[in-house]
Parts: sequence; structure tokens; C-alpha cells
Amino acid sequence: MRVWFCFYGLVLGLVGGCTPDREKAERFRNPLEVGVDRMEGVDWWFYSQGKVKAHAVAGRAAWHRNQDRLDLYDGLRVAFYDAAGTRILSRLTAEGGRRDAKNGILEARGRVVANNTAGDTLFTERLFMEEATGRVYTTGPVRIRTPRELLMGEGLEANRDLSQYRILKLKGSVRWGDRS
Repeated sequence: MRVWFCFYGLVLGLVGGCTPDREKAERFRNPLEVGVDRMEGVDWWFYSQGKVKAHAVAGRAAWHRNQDRLDLYDGLRVAFYDAAGTRILSRLTAEGGRRDAKNGILEARGRVVANNTAGDTLFTERLFMEEATGRVYTTGPVRIRTPRELLMGEGLEANRDLSQYRILKLKGSVRWGDRS
């Protein structure tokens, strides 16, 4: 008798637990990814020695614990701060990005736009930064719009706040404003 009662209880639980709502059931279709933490509406503040170094916002993120890697999706906005942690020195927006914690490399990808305090704006598709040194670089095409000119080329090396930069292969420039 007790066995039949448990059997009927199990069947009722399974049948009663089913739902015709596809949206609720859809979340169970994806295979389980062990070692991956997924987040939505991500808002990070990065500190060093008690001072703000950067503030990043992303639509979604996935932390791959086994690879020590963070992938960012659905828009990425980052503000980089000065040494005191009180003033924004540069801003970056991109479609997404990645942080490789093992190698200390940050990557922004997809319509990357970065601004500095001098009013210069960098446009590229992929931009990297070494966390330890603050070196910013890319090997792809770049455009830099300054208050006085537009620079175009291939490859770039810059410091963390983009106040100093060098286009590796300058392909052209267009000046505007003062013609003296």
C-alpha cells in the first residue's frame, strides 16, 4: 500500500509540475555549463589600494572559472579614473569585451569608441590593454578625431588614459579649422 501511495505521489508531482508555458520551460533546454557563471545588468567598480581605477557596465557577462576569463556582451561602457580615483580620464564604449585574468589582458571589441580629456576620439574594431603596464594597443584599422584633424591608419600604441598615442602606420590625415 505504501509503495502504491509513493508511486501515485511521484506521478502526480511530475504531471502537476509540467507546464504548457514555453517560456518557463525554455530555460531548461540549454545544456548545463559547469564552471560558467552568467550575469545580467552587470555594474563593476574596480579599486586598487582603496582608490577607484575604473567603472564598467555591461548588459550581460559570463565568468568562465576554469579558464579564468570574463566575457562581456550586449554593450560595454568603461570609465577610467586618475591615480587619486576622483576624475575620469578616458571613456570607452564597445559592443562587448573580454578580460583574460591569466594573462592580464583586457579586450574591447565591436565598434570601439574611446575618448580622452583632450577631446580626442578613437574609433576601431578591437582594442587591447595590458593590466600591469596600462599599455593600450591594436593592430587593426584606427581613426582618431581630434579638435583639429582626423588621423587614419593601421595599428596603435597608447597609454592607459589615451593622452599619448602613436599610430603605427599613418595612412592619412585631414586638417580643419585654422589654415595658417
